[in-house]
Amino acid sequence: MPYSNIVTLRNMRPAYNIKEESVGEWKSFIANDQFNELLMKVIRAVRNNDADTHKSIWIAGTYGTGKSHAGAVIQHLLCDPVADIREYVEEEYQKSKYDILRDSLLQLRQTKRLFPVNMYGQQSIAHEEDLSLQLQREIKRSLMAAGIDITVQTDFDMYVQHIESQPTFWENLIAQNAQLESVAPDVHKLKQRLTAADTDVLDYVRQALRKGGYDIRLQSNNLKQWIFEVQNALRDKTDYNGLLIIWDEFTEVMTSAIGTRLLVQLQEISEAMMNEENDSYFLFISHPSALNSLKEEEREKTKGRYHYVIYNMEPVSAFKIMSKKFKIVNYTLYMMRQERFFGIHPELLDLFSTTSADTEQTKENIKNLFPLHPCTANLATYYAREAGSSSRSVFEFIASDSVRNFLDDDEAYHQDRTITADYLWDYVQGYFESDAAKFGAVTERYNSHHLSVESQGENFLRVFKGILLLNALNNIANSDTVTPSTENIENLFLGTEVEGQLEEILDFLNDK
Repeated sequence: MPYSNIVTLRNMRPAYNIKEESVGEWKSFIANDQFNELLMKVIRAVRNNDADTHKSIWIAGTYGTGKSHAGAVIQHLLCDPVADIREYVEEEYQKSKYDILRDSLLQLRQTKRLFPVNMYGQQSIAHEEDLSLQLQREIKRSLMAAGIDITVQTDFDMYVQHIESQPTFWENLIAQNAQLESVAPDVHKLKQRLTAADTDVLDYVRQALRKGGYDIRLQSNNLKQWIFEVQNALRDKTDYNGLLIIWDEFTEVMTSAIGTRLLVQLQEISEAMMNEENDSYFLFISHPSALNSLKEEEREKTKGRYHYVIYNMEPVSAFKIMSKKFKIVNYTLYMMRQERFFGIHPELLDLFSTTSADTEQTKENIKNLFPLHPCTANLATYYAREAGSSSRSVFEFIASDSVRNFLDDDEAYHQDRTITADYLWDYVQGYFESDAAKFGAVTERYNSHHLSVESQGENFLRVFKGILLLNALNNIANSDTVTPSTENIENLFLGTEVEGQLEEILDFLNDK
């Protein structure tokens, strides 16, 4: 009988996609202290009563930290009708210690509501002038999806400028479209009616362009004006006060060949958003490496233009998030196994819960990770925080072939084995080898000695991998639980079949 008869893996998306979320999916978010600090900064920014805090937001975090899901929650809290968020807010922040945060958010929403616009990744931006086209297109799409029809002066100006620069294009368009020709028989008449802000003609122009499959770009110098004209039209026609432009996977933009030049354009808009009369904001979500192409001085100046927040995966909340990957098939047998393991080794529950504000809940979260060993889960969170990449995360580790094979292995179940640190080493080794500057010492040590260690037995190699993993993460994580001490090595294999042999193994490794 394998573990998979009592617990399997859920089919979950490895990353939260704000553009493809299902109804109510955002409410599964697990708020923690760092999110609450971020939310308070957002509230102060949107409140717009302090020039120092009134600016856009930039969330930077490695893959798997939950930053995209956090961005989605911020969007819903600022953009959904108050009636749709009240239950979540009052349940999530019901404790008295959250009184200020809860009341501040609900008071803010009495006077402010933002209109959401979602963007993702590169957005087909190949040239600098594509930025204005993509921003305009996504804002218009979002307005159309919400049933909001807005035409602003810059829309007319855009077409007039294009007619002046490319009259032949418009002559051909008029000739190909009878409806447009009926209201504007020539380029001169078309320009005249657009200059007069004739909305009927504008509708015919848009229909003709759609039919022909054409896009007319705003000139970059008009983009900022257009965005704020849309903001002001929203204020006049709806209960929205401004725009919230969420740009997830913004790393792709910044690491492109034109990334720094695009950032200059975006920062000009961001600075205008800081003006007291405006209530529109960017919410960029990226990997910390997004700013690596900038010189240090420019990097710090860029961060200063935003509420720049580093979003880490905190082990305490990560345990709960990771446990969602496991699906209990046979609850009775699963709980028997779980209780037996932690009944014999309660110290594993204390190890990572003492720093938690809710110790008992954290202990439950750790127990619900079974058969993932708590120390493996802890190391995985530091891997995600410090070294995670778009191709590897703790969630993909749990869904990896080696973990699936473990769950399907009769012997693993029969021997009461757990998923120990050596499984994580096998998973991350390729990533470590790709970054010799950070991890070259540990990968070289492994490649030089793993055969001689393995010749002593499988458990020798498992401990060797665990020690190397501690060394690799200790170099970049500031945590007592990751230092390669004897105590931490013992904890890695506490409650496993390696435990009884550990002293012999450590003596061998020390001698050799």
